[in-house]
Amino acid sequence: MPKWFPINKLLQIRVSSCIVFLLCLVAVIQFFASYGRYHYEHIPREQLLTNIFFKTNPKLEINKEKPKCNYDGILQSTSSIDTQEVPRKFGDFTTNGLANGSYTPENCNPLLSVAILVSYRNRQSQLDIFIPYMHNFLRKQGIHYTIYIIEQQDDKPWNKGLLYNIGAKQAIADRFPCLILHDIDLLPLDIGNLYACLQEPRHMSASIDKFRFVLTYNYLVGGALAIRSDQYIAVNGFSNKFEGWGGEDDDFAGRMKAKNLKVLRYPRELSRYTMLAHPQEQKNSERSRILSENQMNYSKDGLGNAEYSVKSVHRNTLFTLIGVKT
Repeated sequence: MPKWFPINKLLQIRVSSCIVFLLCLVAVIQFFASYGRYHYEHIPREQLLTNIFFKTNPKLEINKEKPKCNYDGILQSTSSIDTQEVPRKFGDFTTNGLANGSYTPENCNPLLSVAILVSYRNRQSQLDIFIPYMHNFLRKQGIHYTIYIIEQQDDKPWNKGLLYNIGAKQAIADRFPCLILHDIDLLPLDIGNLYACLQEPRHMSASIDKFRFVLTYNYLVGGALAIRSDQYIAVNGFSNKFEGWGGEDDDFAGRMKAKNLKVLRYPRELSRYTMLAHPQEQKNSERSRILSENQMNYSKDGLGNAEYSVKSVHRNTLFTLIGVKT
């Protein structure tokens, strides 16, 4: 026989349980309603071509017998790769047309030259996916590009901003007019995502699967960002002070805003990326303080005063590897 249980106490428990459930439900609804933006301000698809920064590397040899590359078809493409279909092995990968990490279209003269800068340390499994995937993706776009891997070859705290500054200096010395700052764990999914700079900086990875394909906050510029070389110089590049994870991208957003540069984006259906699984770097506990202090000191901390030692520059078939110690 069950023991007698006071009915008033039972009712109190039921009411309390209902209240807790409702509060949890409201919290979940508010979270999904406020966390990120599924729809965000972007350039209409029909205006993309007129916003592109058409400029090539002056070192690029032009064959006058070839036509100019056309980008209308790519920008109007509605094809995409499902996240479940992203390959993890590339046994059939070929290096056709690749040299020193660079590619130049064979059938037409490109109107775009792009340097893709990738900061790197101890992510070999991701590198093995990123490099063949990106070459397969980019060789179909009719652009001239070089992939630079900037490797931090020491045990000091991770410094992504400094690595980007080092890569930018090399790419600018190599005469590239457009820089794309790219995390190694992100892969583009939309065929129409043309890897090119616009007249203003362009945040490319606005919709990432890990974040439910929403823009987590409006001034986000991390992940993949395209910026003209002259603009990168004008904002004095990235801060060199952010060690560990976090803060450097928001600081860079502040630098662009200080120079009245507006961050543009493609439509959502051209901005989707998948993120490869990876362990996260240790968070920078000082990032909030550095962000606050840097607002008045952008000119004193950045591209112009980066301190580092380049140990080697190897121009391999698949990428140019810049080995550095910070």
